[in-house]
Amino acid sequence: MRQGANISKQGGVMLLEALIALLIFTMGILAVIGMQARSIGQTMEARYRTDAAFLGNQILSLMWADGGAGLSYTNIPGYACNPCLSGSGGNATTQAWVTQIQSTTSQSAYLPGVTDSANQPVIQVTPNTVNAVTRYQVTVTLNWKSPQGGTTHSYTTMAQIGP
Repeated sequence: MRQGANISKQGGVMLLEALIALLIFTMGILAVIGMQARSIGQTMEARYRTDAAFLGNQILSLMWADGGAGLSYTNIPGYACNPCLSGSGGNATTQAWVTQIQSTTSQSAYLPGVTDSANQPVIQVTPNTVNAVTRYQVTVTLNWKSPQGGTTHSYTTMAQIGP
C-alpha cells in the first residue's frame, strides 16, 4: 500500500512541469519577436543612411555635370545654400534636389523629418585657387529625424570640383 501513497502525492507534478516548459517556450518566442522588431528598426536606419549617401552623391554629380562654359566650373558657387530650402537658397537645381528630399508623399520622400523649418540640408562651397586654377571644395550635409527613435542623424560628404 505504500507505493500507492507515493503515486498520489506526485499527482499533478507532470502538469506543473508542462506549464513551466510552456512558460520557457513562450519567453523564447517573445524574445525572438523582440529581436525581429529591433532588426526591422535597424534596417530602416540603414536605409536612411544609404539614402543620405545617395542624395549627397546625387547633388555632387549634378555639380560635376554642370561644368559651365568651357568646363570652367565658375557656376559651382551658385549651388551653395545654408540652409537649403525648397523655394530659396542655391540655384534651381539645388531647389529641385531639396524638394525631392522633402517630398510629402511617403513613397517619394527620401529622408524623414526634413522640412523647410527643420533638418534642412546644407551645401557649402569653398574656392581654392592654385596656379591660377580654381577648384571648389564642396561639403554636403544632410540631416534627418528618424520616426522610430526621434533622434536627429547627420551625413556629410565632401568633394573637390573643378577643372
